[in-house]
Amino acid sequence: MEAESDRIERAEIVRSAAQRPGIPYALAALILRLAMARAVFLSGQVLIAGPQVPLSIHGLTFSLILPVQVRGEVQQAFAAQFAAVPLSPTFIASGFAYAEFLLPLCLLLGFGTRAAALVLLVMTVALQVYVDPGALWTVHVYWFSLLFVLMTCGGGAVSLDRLIGHLYLK
Repeated sequence: MEAESDRIERAEIVRSAAQRPGIPYALAALILRLAMARAVFLSGQVLIAGPQVPLSIHGLTFSLILPVQVRGEVQQAFAAQFAAVPLSPTFIASGFAYAEFLLPLCLLLGFGTRAAALVLLVMTVALQVYVDPGALWTVHVYWFSLLFVLMTCGGGAVSLDRLIGHLYLK
């Protein structure tokens, strides 16, 4: 009997803690999506060659490289680093380059967030294993964490995923 009352009391404590105001997941998911999108997009910009598009937003000027092709030195590096993989290094380099251009846009918009996070998680594992095994505790563990949260919990309320789900259920 006493164990049952303890269990009920603990359940009440958990329920009241869950109802306390805190940071809403919508805000946390937006921050996680923006952080990962920025990191992956900037990483992907060095892999591609193509026309540069200058952008200026509220006084911030930067340029965006549109992916036309994967740079030659990137293909050579992938050929050396992914030599043991049964896939073509050119295919892997192209996959990484275009994924690092498109998937951050998906994260930014919150479109297909779980799928984009899953693919980026797999890419991060491949980077950890084949490219930079020493970066686990400096970079990759943080990327794993952010991507795992986005993969399991989704893009949050401020995302196209939520909007599409809302419109679909109507």
